[in-house]
Amino acid sequence: MLTLGIILAALLLIGFTRVGVRASRTPDGKMRLILRVGILRINLLKKLQKAKDKPKKPAKPKKEAKPKEEKPVKRFSIQDISFYFEHGKKVLSTLRRSVRIDRLILRVTFGGSDPCDDALFYARSEMALGVLRPAVTGTLRVKKQDLVVALDFDIEKIQWSGDFAVTVSIGRIFLISFSLLKFMLKITRRKAA
Repeated sequence: MLTLGIILAALLLIGFTRVGVRASRTPDGKMRLILRVGILRINLLKKLQKAKDKPKKPAKPKKEAKPKEEKPVKRFSIQDISFYFEHGKKVLSTLRRSVRIDRLILRVTFGGSDPCDDALFYARSEMALGVLRPAVTGTLRVKKQDLVVALDFDIEKIQWSGDFAVTVSIGRIFLISFSLLKFMLKITRRKAA
């Protein structure tokens, strides 16, 4: 009985462990990509850089590929689209409840040789942010959000920096995959019928 309790406690602890990814870029172009598993943080760009530095084996010559027959494009009916929309909403609502955006920071500074074009880009991007900001905050849980668009006539080109971090618990990953599996089974049953 004690071992069953220990196993259940371990599964519960694993289920509440948060995993995620954080990507950031500084204005001078330095990038960071960090994988987070619980309290562990792994810098992925260093791992990818080491993998690129290894010497590659010579490639084998490929055989000539036979021309493939083109398959006819499947058209979607109104019933198919409504079916996918209804079930897609359910999957997305599960995703919305489980995914947490820890950081959503984007700073864009427009600049260039033509002040008129810069002002137009600035106005269009500010308008797009005005539309996207309520959609993002209303749909997803965002802890820290900072979306800034600026205009600087002294710089020669557009500068941008950002920081994006998203996490989800392992238990929620299983729930999301279960709802996606259920959705895929409904699609296959619908195609079979």
